[in-house]
Amino acid sequence: MNKASTHRIMRRSALLKYAIWLLKGNLFIWVINGIVLPVIVLSGSSLAVVISAGYFSKITLLETGVVFLIGGAIAFSGSILPSKAKEQILKTGDQWSMEKLRKREKKANMYIVLAVLLFLESLLISFLGF
Repeated sequence: MNKASTHRIMRRSALLKYAIWLLKGNLFIWVINGIVLPVIVLSGSSLAVVISAGYFSKITLLETGVVFLIGGAIAFSGSILPSKAKEQILKTGDQWSMEKLRKREKKANMYIVLAVLLFLESLLISFLGF
């Protein structure tokens, strides 16, 4: 195997892990939706009213915002300002580096892509009338 084919295999493996992470995150969000819906119905609302009120599109849009905030917070936590503040306040020996920033941004990108996926699902659900 040459170097280029090894790189392609590693990239394909990373993309597969990324896709699996996105599916797991999406499944987690829909499990939460599946738990919250019966709680709302058991609290006195009828299922028809909940669906006609656009429960799924609104809750998915809310979750999209939360996931965007999580991604933004992760990206911000790797920047120089919070890192230097943590270093000064906690007196840790951790030095800020571009490597740490890139790791945080890479992790944040996963959440941001998940949020975009949830936003598209919210639009689709809204279009379908749920």
